[in-house]
Amino acid sequence: MNSPEQSATDHTTADVTVVIPTFNRPESLHRAVESLFWQGARHTGFRVLIADNSQDASARFAYEALLAAAPDTIALTYLHVPEPGVANARNAAMEAVETPLVAFLDDDQSAPIEWLGNLLAAYERFGAAVTFGPVLTALPEEITRHRAYFEQFFARNPDRESGIIRKPYGCGNALLDTRQVAGPRPWFDTRMNEVGGEDDLLFARIRKAGGKFAWAARAPVNEHPLPQRIRLRYTLRRALAYGQGPCTLARRANPPQYGRLVMWMGIGAGKFALHGAAWIVQFLIRHPRRAFQLDEAVRGLGKVLFWKEMRFYGNATVSQAPAVPTSGRADETGPTGPGSTSASGR
Repeated sequence: MNSPEQSATDHTTADVTVVIPTFNRPESLHRAVESLFWQGARHTGFRVLIADNSQDASARFAYEALLAAAPDTIALTYLHVPEPGVANARNAAMEAVETPLVAFLDDDQSAPIEWLGNLLAAYERFGAAVTFGPVLTALPEEITRHRAYFEQFFARNPDRESGIIRKPYGCGNALLDTRQVAGPRPWFDTRMNEVGGEDDLLFARIRKAGGKFAWAARAPVNEHPLPQRIRLRYTLRRALAYGQGPCTLARRANPPQYGRLVMWMGIGAGKFALHGAAWIVQFLIRHPRRAFQLDEAVRGLGKVLFWKEMRFYGNATVSQAPAVPTSGRADETGPTGPGSTSASGR
């Protein structure tokens, strides 16, 4: 493994490939890729790889249109990965990448003009194995109910300056130095194909090997949630899955960390009781921020129900097509309460 000082020397955007995994979202994909055409980094050039995880290669038409419009300095390529699952898509992309640095952008995100340049500048400064940037939520104006909650849920915007951090985040808006990843490939655990968390396991491996993480405060991207996701029935399912995260890491550790698993279950039970009681009170008085308490309660429940698989990727994925009304009618009552299930997911 190279030292951070060695790996962060004399790199330009020509050493970077922006990887965009996608599944049946041609409109979102078009917005994501087109935002890269306006990057300040386009003047020195970089690569973009679209990893199409749909079985029918649904992103190919969007790719061909984007290829015709791409600046000469941006090398846009397409990879069809018909085997369903987010880990499969990421692993196939990593096998195809030829540059030492890989920046991940989700297909429901868009990048401001200085995103890639600022992300690379933070990497040059700190030399971390993985450099993360903020994610800002872009909601439609008509979303009013629980708007503050949805804006926070889909965002990743901690109040911190650029620098070395201890806690890793998700792959969306992250720059990976592939030379600082120890261990055999594939790097993304295919057991997590439909439930997500494959990036958490990779980052845990990087940390165990002594790799560092960094934060690039000046490299945000915008998140554009799909209409069917801006509902409590979706976000609460994700909250349950997020709550399971520490337990999943403890279970997947080698050897498994059963002591930590029990500890997290106890913490989860306490969170569920505390925030669940607070939500009940706020629900009765119709407090406008009650969704925050419900979210925390469900995350606590996820640590207790650590074995329950929540499927969001691969065969559990839905397309961009079936939009739902955006009147914000989804609430804590009826089928939208904690523990409910929905077909919507990534």
